[in-house]
Formats: sequence, structure tokens, C-alpha cells
Amino acid sequence: MDEQLAMEYLQREPVRNISMIEPLRLGRASVTARTEKGVLLQMMDITMVAADSVAEALALLEARPNFETLNILGGELTDGLLEKLPLELELGSRCWQAAYLKKTPLPVEADVRRLNLEYFDAVLEGYSLFHDPDYIADRLKAGVVYGAFVDGELAGFIGEHNEGSMGMLEVFPAYRRRGLAVALESFQINRYLSEGRVPFDQVIVGNEKSLGLQRKLGMEVSEDTMAWAHRKAMDN
Repeated sequence: MDEQLAMEYLQREPVRNISMIEPLRLGRASVTARTEKGVLLQMMDITMVAADSVAEALALLEARPNFETLNILGGELTDGLLEKLPLELELGSRCWQAAYLKKTPLPVEADVRRLNLEYFDAVLEGYSLFHDPDYIADRLKAGVVYGAFVDGELAGFIGEHNEGSMGMLEVFPAYRRRGLAVALESFQINRYLSEGRVPFDQVIVGNEKSLGLQRKLGMEVSEDTMAWAHRKAMDN
């Protein structure tokens, strides 16, 4: 019953809340707390909150007082919680959500293959958003990173983040303007569809090029933002 009611609340804004809806639907996240005005989920070490007000979110978070990573759905909610809690946002963490709500697979005009640890260095050095060797190794071991090849050479890649969103999209400079970003994301969308999942990703606010790519592929983009935050480290 909690899951059903939580889902009914989240479905009021299905695109903005997709990062909570999909994990809950797939059984990857559990309901920690819910009311008629908000939902709190837990997925691995990630706490996720959507609520009608800051006060409601704070009340929900009482059920998870020792959270470390917090996914906040809503721009005003993000601002309010930053004022009330010892939080800091990850660099470039304010994002639009994008979701592919169609059932139709997309054409893929590239040689796309699953990558293994043989490509660890190329992916680690090629990923521009952050430099985290353990995370890159984990994604490769999970078998969710795919590369586009041109004449047998790795030209770019795309992956799946540990909370289930598509991401890690990079095309190496020498291979840009060849449609490889479209091909890679189309491939990933098709993979999600084949697994009965809703493809979704997050676009950093201000990245108009990426927003254009999402819309070109038929993704719906949220009207409100979300953010990733961490509890501030306390000084000794």
C-alpha cells in the first residue's frame, strides 16, 4: 500500500520525479516514509525526497536522520533544504530530468559494443564530469558501459549510473560531428526499452547542447530541476 500511494504522489510530476519513480517501480528503492504531501525513498546509500514543501520534506527526513547523499526533486525544495540543513551541492548537480516515454526503439547508426576493464584508462581519462577510478571500474564491471567504434578504435562511450540513469556520455574530440552522441544514446535507450525500463537521464542546468540532444531523440524534459547534495563534513 505504501508503494502504491507513494507512486501515486510521484506520478503527479512524472518526468521531474522519474529518478524516484523508476527505482521504486523496479524494486530497486524502498519507501522509507510517505504522506499525502511527500515521499522519502532509499536506494543503496542514496536518500531521495520529493515533497510539497520544505517543512514536509524535513518531517519526512526525520525517518532517515543520518543520510549522506540526498537526491532532492524540485528547485524550490532544493533551495529550502540548503537553508535548513548542513548540505552542499555536488558541482554541476542542479539538473533537468529527461525521460523517453515512448515504446519505439531508435535507429543506431554506429558500431556499439559493451566495454570491459580493458578500456578502463580510456573511460577514466575521457569522462569529463568527474575523476573517480573506483566508480568507473564499478560501472565497467557491472557491464553497463558501451563504446562506439570507428575503424576499430574507441571513439566515445555511454554508461549507466549506479542509481539507474543514463549518463557518462562522451565522444572523443577527433570523432565529434559524426552523429556518435545520437547513436550512443539511441543504443542506450533501446537497451533500457528491451529490459522493460523507462530510459531517463539528467542534464546539468546550462548545458543547452545536451538538452538539444535529449529533445532530438524524443525525450521529454522536466519543467523543474532536481539536485544532488551531500551532508557537509563537520570540522573537528
